[in-house]
Amino acid sequence: MILRRLSQHVKDQNWFAVALDFCIVVAGILIAFQITSWNEGRQDRRDEQRYLTELSRDLNVNMARSQEHQLSTLQRLAFAEQILVEIDPEYDRPKFWPEVSEVVSPDPEFIDYPYAALTTSVYLVAADSTFEELIQTGRIGVISNRELVSDLTEFYNELEQYSNEDDIVFAQIQPMLGYLRANALGLGDQAELAAITERAKTDSEFLGYIKMAAFISQWQYVNMSRIESRAERLRATIEAELNP
Repeated sequence: MILRRLSQHVKDQNWFAVALDFCIVVAGILIAFQITSWNEGRQDRRDEQRYLTELSRDLNVNMARSQEHQLSTLQRLAFAEQILVEIDPEYDRPKFWPEVSEVVSPDPEFIDYPYAALTTSVYLVAADSTFEELIQTGRIGVISNRELVSDLTEFYNELEQYSNEDDIVFAQIQPMLGYLRANALGLGDQAELAAITERAKTDSEFLGYIKMAAFISQWQYVNMSRIESRAERLRATIEAELNP
């Protein structure tokens, strides 16, 4: 209707009315754009709150899994070191790792099944579905805290790196599994600690595998503790965004 009126005003050469109609059209378009932008902004904020809540949930899962893995690696470390100290009372951990402040005793099940204990390793399955959705859909921009986005990206890249390192660890364990097979030993076999210690004293290859088990345990413990600390900091930042 307004276009019809505008055409009539042009025919009538009523330039004031033409200018007025033109301003009305432009104003209507600008208002429509503003309303659309406002609605999109509101939707982005709702989406941001939802994504932040889901990211916090994923971080909680990653923290819980890393805590479980820390306990498992510490128990394996304690068991391997118990044997190494029996062989060499002056045994000490490598100094290039951060100090392990937590002390645990070997799990009785580890002691009952020493071959399984020495060849077990943890494999972190990261909870990253929310972050992956943000990246794949291009919605990462709804997170207004750009520093948080950068920290999340670095965190999940780090998790991927640790996953690749887990593959390396698994490859390191294969020779010991081959040793067990060659010596008719199985992961389900039970053995006394004294017998395991004696084998390590008389078989340098087996002793090397025990040292490797201790090294891998400390390596994975350090990685898992770093994941927990970083996830905890990220979660605190997200909680601050959710509850300003």
